[in-house]
Amino acid sequence: MPGRAFCGWEGPVRAVLATVALALAAGLVREPGPQGAATRAPRLVVDANTAPPAVLAALPSLGPGRVKAIVAAREADPFRSLDDLDARVKGIGPATMAAIRPYLEIRPNPPE
Repeated sequence: MPGRAFCGWEGPVRAVLATVALALAAGLVREPGPQGAATRAPRLVVDANTAPPAVLAALPSLGPGRVKAIVAAREADPFRSLDDLDARVKGIGPATMAAIRPYLEIRPNPPE
């Protein structure tokens, strides 16, 4: 059916609508540019002598048994260093220490 307009829209109107639709589609597909400096999540580090068991359990390679062993060892005598924790807690070997070391620290005890 030549000469019949699609949905009643003539050629120029269809061209404008197509242009607007393409512009909107391009805006949806385009990746947003940088909005200043990229922010990185803060590095979260907890004290092995004071962290609650639930927090310790959230660390990689620490299951309930290892968490109980850490808590029991620190209650008997607080850890002096991460190497001290490694030496005193059974079940923590080189691979586990490598996995948890970035998330743990031993803070000095505040003066009393």
